[in-house]
Amino acid sequence: MTISNTKYCVFDAYGTLFDVHSAVGRHQVELGEKAGAVSQTWRTKQLEYTWLRSLMQRYVNFWQVTQDGLDYALDAHGVENPELREKLLQAYHELACYPEVPDTLQQLRQRGHGTAILSNGTAEMLA
Repeated sequence: MTISNTKYCVFDAYGTLFDVHSAVGRHQVELGEKAGAVSQTWRTKQLEYTWLRSLMQRYVNFWQVTQDGLDYALDAHGVENPELREKLLQAYHELACYPEVPDTLQQLRQRGHGTAILSNGTAEMLA
């Protein structure tokens, strides 16, 4: 299969199109030296909780998993700030895309390829 005979390109949203670490990046000053660790732990727990709940057949939507992962990360790194938690969750609704994404998607569309997102995110998260 080559790209020339491909009709549609489907992308995962989180970590492929959207930079999941950009939420913490927006609040790096408030988190200080803990920012990188909080961001990494948040993403790790988000994925682990998704896999674990899937294996246990205990579905929880991805927004709840995202909140649970953040709660774990903040607690693990000793960050007790409910206002910052809300800011981080709001920032997750407004993740930055990776720099190459807009041009890449535009080029694909100009070449006649359809594009779509396949994601475990909720409709509200992807809106």
